[in-house]
Amino acid sequence: MARQQNSNPKILMVMNGPPWSTWTMSGVSKGVCGALLEKGALYGAISHRCSSNRNFSKPSIFYKWGEFFYQLKGRLFGQSLQSWRSESSVGLAEILDQAPKSTAVIYTYVNPKYGTSTNVRRFRWIGISVLDAARHEAYGHENMDDEALKEKYQKQHETIHRSEAIFTHSSYGADSIARDFDYPRENIYPIGAGASIQFKGAKNTSIERYRRSNILFIGRDWERKGGPLAYKAFMLLKEKIPHATLTIVGPTKQPIFGEGVIFEGFLRKHKYLENRKLKKLYLKASLFCTPSVCETWGLVYVEAAASGLPVVGTNEWAMPDIVINGKTGVLTQERSPEVLAKAMYQVLKNPDEAKKMGDAAIIHVDEVLDWPNVADRIIAAISPELLENRRPNWLPEDIDRPEIV
Repeated sequence: MARQQNSNPKILMVMNGPPWSTWTMSGVSKGVCGALLEKGALYGAISHRCSSNRNFSKPSIFYKWGEFFYQLKGRLFGQSLQSWRSESSVGLAEILDQAPKSTAVIYTYVNPKYGTSTNVRRFRWIGISVLDAARHEAYGHENMDDEALKEKYQKQHETIHRSEAIFTHSSYGADSIARDFDYPRENIYPIGAGASIQFKGAKNTSIERYRRSNILFIGRDWERKGGPLAYKAFMLLKEKIPHATLTIVGPTKQPIFGEGVIFEGFLRKHKYLENRKLKKLYLKASLFCTPSVCETWGLVYVEAAASGLPVVGTNEWAMPDIVINGKTGVLTQERSPEVLAKAMYQVLKNPDEAKKMGDAAIIHVDEVLDWPNVADRIIAAISPELLENRRPNWLPEDIDRPEIV
């Protein structure tokens, strides 16, 4: 029987973990799939780690329980499903075969070998170039030997150049892919990511909040997230604002001690009480500073902005896409405690200006960064007709995109 032509092609998300889980991609998977579903653009979402297809089109009311028992079974019996190595792998092959013709398949941090079928359109979603990751010894590429790196690069090169377009989180990531894979930059779409913690109806932009001079740092990896730099800058800041405090969330053990340091430990977003506490910490803080040394995006920055926090960081990686320098925060050109402390002081010395930055940050999230906008950027790259001539809000550092016609 001939496959039905899809007059309004929809999107099949092939994820690296259960699509509707708050764990997969730190909640990015759930946010993206949910936004595409709400806009009527999602055909389905799947992973090799899904034990069944019952949650393919949308999560059932029993999804969380099913996921819990599946993970428990894996821990008890050591069972795990094999990743899809190619489009002919059992499970993936059946899904692709059943998909309507012209379905757009987005392989998200998944890199199976492409087949020869012309029934689907192929897209890749990648953070940065594998060569870039190796250069910075990040994202699992620490101490990778030359032979392994060459093999991985060749596999990525093959699928990237057979993809209709590439998605990245940030403009930095798009530039990285274009440079290292010699792929047309105009066919790479930075789509960002929204906030996994939502603050609808719970925002706090009272002036008292910003007078506290409480700096919030969130990052599980103290070193990679720039904790030592943030602490040194904080100590310099206290010379001008003695009542300033630094709240640290993420590490399992307290990394530093000192006057004004408040340690909250590791808080898990999928645990109700810990999520609630984390949300309160966002809403009580005056400024957010996690000067990561390697960041292709960073949900915590978007969450901070969504909560009304000005963000102070460095003008590198994904930060220029998330922070509008001078409007929603301050981005420095130098990674030094002195320069970072000066930026913190610039924001905190005037609570009224800090409040304006916080208000602007909330607007930037609503209008550009949050999940509906992410979905619009994906749809614009795949099937712009579904936007009905509505132009998506591209990320600030992305290249100029033509008007949708």
